[in-house]
Amino acid sequence: MIRKSLLALAMLSQPAFAEELPKPISCYQDGTNAKDIEAYMACFTADAEMIDVSRTFAGQDAIRAWALREVISSGETFRHRKILEQGPGHAKTEVNWLSWVVHYTYWWDGQRPLPEGRGLRNEGSESPC
Repeated sequence: MIRKSLLALAMLSQPAFAEELPKPISCYQDGTNAKDIEAYMACFTADAEMIDVSRTFAGQDAIRAWALREVISSGETFRHRKILEQGPGHAKTEVNWLSWVVHYTYWWDGQRPLPEGRGLRNEGSESPC
């Protein structure tokens, strides 16, 4: 009985992860988790914009420098828990990253995120996992 209870608690403590992600979002997650800067950057248009909490990184050069400094080194911990909102060309997701739960908002056209504030927005940490 104790063993079954411990197993049930262990299963409850594991976050559920989103399985069916739109292609632009899975591109971002896969590139991040692989710690592959080239795969990560392939998710963005040349004029994409990344908004990380209150900082904006415009264009691939700025996004690449930020990603190498702050994202790629801890990439293997990045997992989408669920899609909170979704519509044509955009989605808001809940993400486990490091020890935090954060919300990301994505905008895209076709297969890659759009520029001008419509690339990717990380709304910041909400609570520890």
